[in-house]
Amino acid sequence: MWRKKRVSLGVVATATVLWVVMEVYGFNFITVASWIGIFLVSSLFTWANIYKLIYKEEPSMSGLGISEKTVTGIANWIRVSGEEAMRWVFKVGAQSEWYVFAAAVVGLWLLSVIGSCSDLLTLLYTGTMVGMSAPVIWMKYDDKIREHGERLQMQSMKFYSTMKKNVQNLMDKVKDKVNSPTKEMKEKKVE
Repeated sequence: MWRKKRVSLGVVATATVLWVVMEVYGFNFITVASWIGIFLVSSLFTWANIYKLIYKEEPSMSGLGISEKTVTGIANWIRVSGEEAMRWVFKVGAQSEWYVFAAAVVGLWLLSVIGSCSDLLTLLYTGTMVGMSAPVIWMKYDDKIREHGERLQMQSMKFYSTMKKNVQNLMDKVKDKVNSPTKEMKEKKVE
């Protein structure tokens, strides 16, 4: 969707207007939704009456139904999205490397921290803005982002191997101390 400039601009403008109306001017969602509903019903009423005056017949509303194919497609999309989300959760939790798990935990923790600092509307607005701008940034700086990602992955692998060696050495020292007899035990046996 971000490649279609008019649609992207419309999404960004709509999101910005809704955010300003609800956050800056202090209206709540019910009020804004009611106003939008009033505008739509009034527009449809005006259009239908003008149509009757011009063409001397009722406007045909037969094309306003939702087809079964559309409803089935939406239901299948929701089902597939849910299944993919569950597969991702299982993969991150049970099958992936430690850094994928750590990245998911850190990302969810950051989301919870950000969420506690703001409200749902601001989060949705920020998500919309990031969703519209991130693909553009990715397309423009793809090589640099991948390069930095690979470098970060290599550094984290080095850190992990160093920490693993240190912990293993510490565990070996603890095992040696526990398994080796102490001087006191030797002195008691000698007496």
